[in-house]
Amino acid sequence: MFSPKRLVGFLKRFLSGVMPLFICLVLLAVVGVLVGGMATTAWHVGIRLGIALVPAAVAVAAAFALSIGYIRQLHDLGNRREIFWYLIHCMFGQGNFKPWLLVEEGKVNFQRNPLDSLIVRVGGPGHLVIRKDSAVMLERGGQLTRVEGPGFPHIERYERIHDTVDLRPTRWVYPVVGMSKEGIPVTCDADIAFQIQSGDQEATDELPFPMDGQAVFTAVTSKWMRELSRPEGDRMLDWKGLIIVSTTEGKLRFILARYPLDRLIAPEREGSEHPRQVIRNELETELHTAAARVGARVLKVELGQIKVADAVTQQWIESWRAEWDRWQSSYLAPAEAAYVESVGGARSRLTAEKITNSARILHELAAQGRQAFVSGALAQFFLAIRNIGTDSLALTYLAPESVKMLQKTAELTLASGGRAAGDSTSPAEDDS
Repeated sequence: MFSPKRLVGFLKRFLSGVMPLFICLVLLAVVGVLVGGMATTAWHVGIRLGIALVPAAVAVAAAFALSIGYIRQLHDLGNRREIFWYLIHCMFGQGNFKPWLLVEEGKVNFQRNPLDSLIVRVGGPGHLVIRKDSAVMLERGGQLTRVEGPGFPHIERYERIHDTVDLRPTRWVYPVVGMSKEGIPVTCDADIAFQIQSGDQEATDELPFPMDGQAVFTAVTSKWMRELSRPEGDRMLDWKGLIIVSTTEGKLRFILARYPLDRLIAPEREGSEHPRQVIRNELETELHTAAARVGARVLKVELGQIKVADAVTQQWIESWRAEWDRWQSSYLAPAEAAYVESVGGARSRLTAEKITNSARILHELAAQGRQAFVSGALAQFFLAIRNIGTDSLALTYLAPESVKMLQKTAELTLASGGRAAGDSTSPAEDDS
């Protein structure tokens, strides 16, 4: 990344450091030539000056060669050219953006900068290219110096990366092996999502993963050394390991040990909270507290099915669960049948009562000779009888003789209604 200001500064420092020495050497060479008195022409003076400057050039080259060899052996480096430019940068500063180190996805990109590169082993002067999903903690001389987020920060001499942090949300599915209250081994998958705290900052297009510098510092310094008998790569737990391995595994084992096996693996019942949900809520509370101690926050906590570790025991449990479901179904079936029967009986009694009341009203109207109202009442009575055919539940609990009688009544009602509409002068004929 070219910067005219950086280049001008490099040239100023270079000239201010080299030119005084060069002028002194030239003056000494001129004095030597003049004192010797052997140079008669300008050509001879130039040759004598060049010869006089050779020892100084050899001394500078020797100093660089010795320094390059010493630094190469001290830090186990391989590229001499890189060491040469490192010395130039240490003396006169950087004329360009190089060397630089890429940090992305929460780690250093070693494909571009191998492990034996100078900026990785020794540090600055140099620059960092930190993507929007990462943050770094820098150190110098074994002392933590500062936290840098996304951007292009400059690193000073001997300043290098101590640790990196991924700012993106992290999801970790971790199988936890514990025991029930009876001491039977069980396994449960804990699905945890967490992220570095962002403080009061909001996510934007320019900064999709905001961070809190103090939270990054807390996360980087939250490390836990485990027993020496473990493999070398498994001895240290970082902030993620403290959330998952230490808190999730430890707390979930403790919670599972309080429940008997039949409650842990029982099927969910409608209207009651399953123990797995209670365990999840308790674990989530513990994780929120533990994550805050390492500068993180928990986004989601889910638990998988609780299974028995032994295959034979698992088969026995599946059989027991099927038997439980069968017994539950056989127990609920009579209750459901009784409920349907009670509803059907009530609806059939309501229908019969409605027909009886309609018939009584018809007889009263006919007795009073109010033929104008009889036709309308007959139509309503006929519709009430016809509606019985659409109520399958009510018909189920009516006797077949009652159904036939209702059908015959409907036919007679329809015929009576027609005669009543055609002849309104003779009540005796209507009665016949």
